[in-house]
Amino acid sequence: MKNILIPTDFSPAAWNAIQYALLLFADSECILYFLNAYIPEIHSNRLMAGNVPDTIRGCSAQTASEKGLRKTINRIKKEYKNPLHRYTSISSFSMLIDEVKEVVEVKHIDFIIMSASGGADNESIFLGRNTVRILNHVYTCPVMVIPPWAAFENLHSISVISEYNHLLKGNELNPVVNLARYFNSTVQIACIQNATPQLKELHQINHEIIAEKMGSIYHDFYKLDTEGSLTSTLKSYIDQANCQLLVMSNNTNSYLRNLCHDYIVGRSTFCCHVPLLSLQLSEENISISS
Repeated sequence: MKNILIPTDFSPAAWNAIQYALLLFADSECILYFLNAYIPEIHSNRLMAGNVPDTIRGCSAQTASEKGLRKTINRIKKEYKNPLHRYTSISSFSMLIDEVKEVVEVKHIDFIIMSASGGADNESIFLGRNTVRILNHVYTCPVMVIPPWAAFENLHSISVISEYNHLLKGNELNPVVNLARYFNSTVQIACIQNATPQLKELHQINHEIIAEKMGSIYHDFYKLDTEGSLTSTLKSYIDQANCQLLVMSNNTNSYLRNLCHDYIVGRSTFCCHVPLLSLQLSEENISISS
């Protein structure tokens, strides 16, 4: 039984992330926790329950949150009818990041799945404030970020970005390994190169760790040409790799951590049209199947 946490603000982008999660785990026994945090009288604040449908906009923040969660779960039961899934709603009078961290710990969450930008009206935003905060402050389970235009497809191809300044830990790759086994995916490890002898040695160690961890999973290594900026290199790679899931480590000094230094990440800074899986250095053995 897997425990999946899905923060939602009831926006179309949040519903798209919910649909992705339901299809990703369609054949797995799961408890899906739908979380909406609110603060009374801050109805327009997208950190909380501001983006509720017009039909419940006149209610109190607590009532709006509870009704929005009931409506979400009722819609899921009507449209998906999956006997392997159980649904739990969490309506919380708290700051979102505090509640997420508590739920992750208490409910032993295996994955967080959420929209990239939630109900943000500004189409220039790729990662919104909520997403950035969760990426920056939740360290004990992987976080999967779903762009609002991304539709679920069987994961035939997964790309993992291997950075030159980070020594991989075996357990760090568990989410990738289990997804790849479950979907019979191929995995491409895209290596960001650096010419110094010390970093060449680190790359070699990482390759050995990856090869051992992947085992019989088909995988190969791809050298990323970083003559230009890393951002432009990654954008070009994503466009040409035909991957269906981009995986990045969220360790100290990683590209993703530096990218999320600001409260939001604009599309002009970085944008990815496929789901992004952030490896949060969990110590648990995370598996997609029960």
